[in-house]
Amino acid sequence: MNEPENPPVLAQVAPRYLVGGGDPRWVTAPLQKAFRWQPAHIPLSPVVRLTRRDRQAELLLSPDPDEHWWTLHHAGTTAGEKAWTMRFGARTPAEIIAAATDALTTGPADSAADPMQVLLQAGWKRSVLEHQISSPDGFVIVSRHPLGALHIEVTAHDGPWTSEPTARTAWRAFVSDHTPPHLAAAVLDGMVSTEPLLRDEKAMAPFLRYSVRIARERVPAHRAEYALWDRVDRLAAHRTGTPLPPQQPGRSLPRRTR
Repeated sequence: MNEPENPPVLAQVAPRYLVGGGDPRWVTAPLQKAFRWQPAHIPLSPVVRLTRRDRQAELLLSPDPDEHWWTLHHAGTTAGEKAWTMRFGARTPAEIIAAATDALTTGPADSAADPMQVLLQAGWKRSVLEHQISSPDGFVIVSRHPLGALHIEVTAHDGPWTSEPTARTAWRAFVSDHTPPHLAAAVLDGMVSTEPLLRDEKAMAPFLRYSVRIARERVPAHRAEYALWDRVDRLAAHRTGTPLPPQQPGRSLPRRTR
């Protein structure tokens, strides 16, 4: 008689900018289910396109090994808001991208006029170049251009720790000028958070595992599914103004908030 298989479990991994892409539904499910963004019908295609109902904003997930996989674009408004774009590479954690889409859909929030202050307040340091700030571990460099655009580059060690490890690019992101500051700040806030994210270790890119910390405690995989739909419910309640009861025991994930 076959022995029962052990239920799948997820690891708690940090720093969060090196954990890999994760579940893309963390971004797409709230937009479609809670905020009623309309999906484009693209038969037999891996491309996902969601458009806001006023057609001024669009999220595109296009698996392309040579380009950014995620693009969030706003066309601007007749009231004078200029167009802007955010692009993220394939291994950008979905939770970090979701920080931007959450900030877009739930409205402006109080945040620093200069998004780079998020990094400085978290203890990140200016590089030799005044317009660059790097993470304490040296794996992330955020560059700001004179007009306000941001470039993010995340690297990891391509091999075990040695005296001279080789750096390999994990992912890149671009935030164009005219992007509302609270959206850029939300992305950076998602990066500096010290809370781990849940990942399947076997699904992580091997080179990322050399540069992360993995907690011993494991979490049943089904709880990630519960957390996803609890997230959708709560964002839907925010949109409609309907209060929700406190999270039920066993439905939330430890240290999952951003």
